[in-house]
Order: sequence, then structure tokens, then C-alpha cells
Amino acid sequence: MSSLSVSLQDLGGSIARAPLAAWLAMDDVHGRYRRTVLGPLWITIGQAAMVAGFAIVFSGLFGADPRTYLIYLAVGFPVWTLLSQFLSDMPTAFVSAKGVIESYELPWLMHIWRRAFGYVLTFLHHLLILFVVMVALNIAPSAQMLLAVPALAIVLIAGVGVGMLVAVVGARYRDLQPAMGVSAGFLMLMSPVVWRADQLPINQWIVQFNPFYYYLEILRAPLLQQEVAPEIWLGTSIGAVTLFCIGFAAFVIGRRRLYHWL
Repeated sequence: MSSLSVSLQDLGGSIARAPLAAWLAMDDVHGRYRRTVLGPLWITIGQAAMVAGFAIVFSGLFGADPRTYLIYLAVGFPVWTLLSQFLSDMPTAFVSAKGVIESYELPWLMHIWRRAFGYVLTFLHHLLILFVVMVALNIAPSAQMLLAVPALAIVLIAGVGVGMLVAVVGARYRDLQPAMGVSAGFLMLMSPVVWRADQLPINQWIVQFNPFYYYLEILRAPLLQQEVAPEIWLGTSIGAVTLFCIGFAAFVIGRRRLYHWL
């Protein structure tokens, strides 16, 4: 069979086993906090501490309303964490699963979905911060927030595409994972996570040519009960499909060599 046929079978098999990947992702998250009292809630506590710290310090530096800035961060940090994990953690997806790959005949791409579902689960944990802040500030939810569901689907498709690409390259070049970890910190500073896009009247190119901004916006805006421009919906959707195709093409090319690289 050709590499393309084998890869298509792998993709179909991984999608069919998505429930298994989701269950394994939940077990991964639970396993990190086994024998702790609060369990996975430590994820939320850590993110909440970061949000509170940034809100206290930077609301004064930026001259922002503390209430508005707090909820902006309560959404921005979880969304950024979700996006950055596809870059900083996915390069080791195949390498870390070497034992499973060698022991069980499971679709290789299931390991990509497994990690992706884990990132989404962590994101949902972080959203608890948003709802706590909304209750504290007496902000009522609206139907606008439901648009976060299709936005999350778009982010997931784009992230899996990026994940396939960096997982294949990361299996061949082990320096990719630490390089992506370093890059994630730089990209956060260059993206409107802590600051707002309208605070850059001069260097607007930092936002306009930053793809992270658009994926941040498509998921963050609905949760802030704000509208997303139609061109952002269209652009991120096309970008997600394109990234998925690029990632799958990288998997097709590298699949036969992955055994040797691991």
C-alpha cells in the first residue's frame, strides 16, 4: 500500500477511536494530580493566581478599568494556553508514545487527538475562572457565548494540523520541542493576551500579520460577549483547513520514517 493510503486509513481509524483518545486524555490529566487532595483543580488554581497577579499589576500600568481588565485576562490566558500547547507540547507526541506505538496496533494519529483533547480539557478547567469572575462582577451570560463552541472546533482543527506537523518534525529533530517552548513565550508577548490590540496605534502590523491574534479573537470574543467580524470567521476557517492539510501531508511524507526516528 502507498504511504497515502496507509495514512488515510490511520486518519480514519484515529477519528473512529476519538472516544478512546478523549478517555485517555482525561486519564492523562487525572494522572498528573493523582494522590492530591484537589486533583485537577490545581490547574485552575495556578491559572487563577496568574490572572489575579497580572490584573493587579498591569491594570495600573495600562490605566485600565480593573473589572474590565480582569475578565479580559480571565478569558485571554486560558485561550492562549490552549493555543500555545499545540506548539510547545505537540512536538513530543510521537516520541512520548513510543512504547504504545511499539506495543499496540493503534492509529498513530490517535496520539495527536489524545493530546489535543487533553488541551481542550485543560482549557475547560481554566474557564471556571471566567465563570467565577462573572459571578463576582455580577455579569450575566448571554447566547453570544455559545459561539465559542464552533470557534473551539475551528481552533481544534487548526491545532491538530499544527500538531501533526510539529510531531513529525519533532520526532526527527528533538531540538524542536525546547525551541517551540522558547518561542511560545516570545509569541505571547507579541500577541494581544495581556495587552489589547487597540493599544497599538502605530505598530498595527504586529496584530495584522499575527495569525495567533485571529485565533485568539475568534474564541475570546464570544466568551467576552463580543461580536467576531465575519472575515475573521472566514479566515480562521480557511486557515484551519489549510493547516490540517499541511499537517496531514507532513504525516504522509514522514510516516514510513517515524519508526526509525523514534
